[in-house]
Amino acid sequence: MTETAIPDKMRDLPTETREWMAGLRPDELNTLKAIVELPEEDIRDAFKLIRDMRIVGRYMRWVIITCISIFVGTVMLYEQFLKFLGFFKGGSSQ
Repeated sequence: MTETAIPDKMRDLPTETREWMAGLRPDELNTLKAIVELPEEDIRDAFKLIRDMRIVGRYMRWVIITCISIFVGTVMLYEQFLKFLGFFKGGSSQ
């Protein structure tokens, strides 16, 4: 981009910032325009909400894995306990 083609507002920006802005797709530019029009507090709340959802999702994944593991472990322990009782009652040993 030549210096004469750069608007006055853009001349003060660093070169890599101008190149980044020049490489934006139209949908990205529309998204940035929409974000700029929103109140600052709403944007902060949205980012905080996304961060909180990621944290909850991470912990819920481990809660679900733990519950499934406890269930499977309990079933296996119960089966082995029944085999153990069957051994003392004189049942078939498998």
